[in-house]
Amino acid sequence: MKQKDINPLNVEQVNSIKSRIENAKSLVLINYKGIDVAEDTELRRRYRENDVDYFVCKNTFLKIAAHELGINDLDEHLVGPTSIAISKEDEIAPVKVTAEFADEIKTEEDILEFKTAIVNEEVMNMEQIDQLAKLPSKNALLAQLVGGMNAPISGFVQGLNSILQKFVIAINAIKDKKEE
Repeated sequence: MKQKDINPLNVEQVNSIKSRIENAKSLVLINYKGIDVAEDTELRRRYRENDVDYFVCKNTFLKIAAHELGINDLDEHLVGPTSIAISKEDEIAPVKVTAEFADEIKTEEDILEFKTAIVNEEVMNMEQIDQLAKLPSKNALLAQLVGGMNAPISGFVQGLNSILQKFVIAINAIKDKKEE
């Protein structure tokens, strides 16, 4: 039996998907069924603002690309319409942007449902995805860390300043007493 020739355009599509998901810190699969053009345009804008790569592709192409990269945990989730949000910078950005946007456009039926997510090579269940969505952004977490590290230093500086003020007041009081 002669093997069927693979269309070069399909090979190109798979390679494109592979290059986009390779080295991603997070990859989120989303069921986008029911989203209209205006909502899709707004969602894509928000993804761009957060350095998230977002695209729609055929499940079979994604499955092949994932398998070639050694990602075998997506197969059961590749059913129905699938879009992908990928970040190579901020692990939680795709989850946060998607969850916030889905909350804003809530209707009777769920639009933009998470299928699964892979963060730092770990497959997340729905509970973990919900927890990630509730986390502050990476920049906010870094600001909290810096603020927490800065608090003891600023307290120390304020304590020194207070001692210096008391010292200056005492010196002035001595000076005033000697002038009398």
